[in-house]
Amino acid sequence: MKRNRIILSLIACTLTLTGCDDQIMEWQKADGNINSSEIPLELNEKIALYSSIKTYAGQFTPNMTIGLGLGADLYINDEAYRKVADDNFQMFTTGNAMKHDAIVKSDGTLDFTTMDNFINIVPADIKMYGHNFIWHTQQKQDYLRKLIAPTMHIESDGNIANVLSGDNSNFNGGTLGGWGSWGSNKESQNVENNSGPDGSACMVLKNKDDGQAYSAQCAYEFTDYLETNKTYIIKFKAKSSSNSGELQFQYQNSSSGNQGGYQTFDVGTEWNTFEYEFTVNETHTDVTRIILNFGKVNATYYIDDIEFGLKITENSKQRNAIRSSITYTFKTPEEKKAALETAMEAWIKGMLEHIKNDNRFVAWDVINEPIADGSNEWRGINNVFGGTDGDGNPDTEPVEDPENGLLLNWADNHFYWGYYLGKGYATKAFELARQYAPANMKLYVNDYNLEISPNKLAALIDFVKYIDENNATGQPIVDGIGTQMHVTASSITREQIDAMFQTMAATGKLVRVTELDVALGTASPSAEQLELQANVYQMIFESYKANVPEAQQSGITIWTLSDNAAEHEYWLPDESPNLFDGNYNRKHAYKGVCDGIAGKDISEEFSGDDWKNISSEEESTSEE
Repeated sequence: MKRNRIILSLIACTLTLTGCDDQIMEWQKADGNINSSEIPLELNEKIALYSSIKTYAGQFTPNMTIGLGLGADLYINDEAYRKVADDNFQMFTTGNAMKHDAIVKSDGTLDFTTMDNFINIVPADIKMYGHNFIWHTQQKQDYLRKLIAPTMHIESDGNIANVLSGDNSNFNGGTLGGWGSWGSNKESQNVENNSGPDGSACMVLKNKDDGQAYSAQCAYEFTDYLETNKTYIIKFKAKSSSNSGELQFQYQNSSSGNQGGYQTFDVGTEWNTFEYEFTVNETHTDVTRIILNFGKVNATYYIDDIEFGLKITENSKQRNAIRSSITYTFKTPEEKKAALETAMEAWIKGMLEHIKNDNRFVAWDVINEPIADGSNEWRGINNVFGGTDGDGNPDTEPVEDPENGLLLNWADNHFYWGYYLGKGYATKAFELARQYAPANMKLYVNDYNLEISPNKLAALIDFVKYIDENNATGQPIVDGIGTQMHVTASSITREQIDAMFQTMAATGKLVRVTELDVALGTASPSAEQLELQANVYQMIFESYKANVPEAQQSGITIWTLSDNAAEHEYWLPDESPNLFDGNYNRKHAYKGVCDGIAGKDISEEFSGDDWKNISSEEESTSEE
């Protein structure tokens, strides 16, 4: 990155001097020239003269690590972004690329593609901080839910006016009949002998990877339109190679694009009967196709005995009315616990074994944000959740009943491990992390608002004590406590920060600021607001060094690199909380961080000669 600078022209210097008082005029006359070292530097000139953040960290705080929370995709794809990050920080934490829902696929396997693309281009001298293993959000909910959901059984005691026969229904003739498939996620479609529920043939669909349901489709085309305002039934038998298998039914017109009738089926590894009843919407007068979408979950699907047709009712002068019966076989609490603990081990073990030979990984957030706001109780325990969906609706207690099966009542990709595992989820997570992590890796608990909520901090410390006292090793197992520190410049105080760091230090654990940013409440701050922001950043660094003993100083991570809108689409939108502006230029806050690291105003050592030299050097480079 080029340094921000303003080159003082000779004309500007002349104008400045002719406006000075008599004493300066006398000095100028006596010396006969201007000594550039005596010219006061402007703020942006001072900021441009600062070295990189990690240069000052190596010089003044060699015991602690200054990190950056960043977006893996931005780092991979934006060369300017990557250079600023590499030039200034000693450690990286990815915001999302190493979380459960980013790595775990719908069948429970792990996909390291994005993570590997990122770590493969990070310089060898930059450390890595894993984020995170267990959280209540960004969990692969559809996978975890299916591990504990009851098995659904559907039975009908009536008849469907079935229009499918032969290989269109049971595939026993060895062909696919009228069923065809396509889509970017489709791998294959074929008939397999001896694979059906009765040992006969069945249709087998395989997709390539997790994706959208419609990215792999299997369809049957009719020559006539389905009747509008009439009720149809689709019924079939299916199983999957994955406990998380998922099929979706829909109807469609291939030419007009009219479609509807969406219904999702959870397809486990045992044969089951699935049935869906629907009425063709009067706006869909041209439906000619029924579809089974199989692109959602990476799996192989076995399908047989497909029936489709009008629902037979008394009004249709047929004897038997359709009366579908749905029953569920519920899993016991012990079965749910065993399934989730197995999934937790596969997740933590898989991640740590994947990076075991990469010595850049030095720390990991094992559990993130375990304490609920307000109540300061454990999330997931005693029906305390604390999460909400995008509309602000709170997560509530799951319901499992004969009519609906399992309703989690949690927002998309929310999952509270403690609800099913109890407090033991915390000790289990740390036991697994300690078992599979390199011996020198530091393991952390991390939470937010600790600087403004002493009660929440106390609850987090009790959480750590519980893990240390109840894990299977018989030894303290939590290495450090992380405080996120998403603070607002206009309200945070030095007293609050000092008190938090003192309390954290009293635990004897490593103390880390894991996600520091300083919000201003605007995307267009004034010079005064930028100065306040710089002062707050500096204050936090100074308080950390003053209140946390060196032996416990893990360091401070700045959360996101710049004010560029690409970094704030979801996190602090319409804000300006970072050290670099939207064009990756240094802000006043950059100086605040460097001065906080050094414990002094570094720019007091700069002179006009420094600025003159750097200006000359950059002009010379530009001319070349």
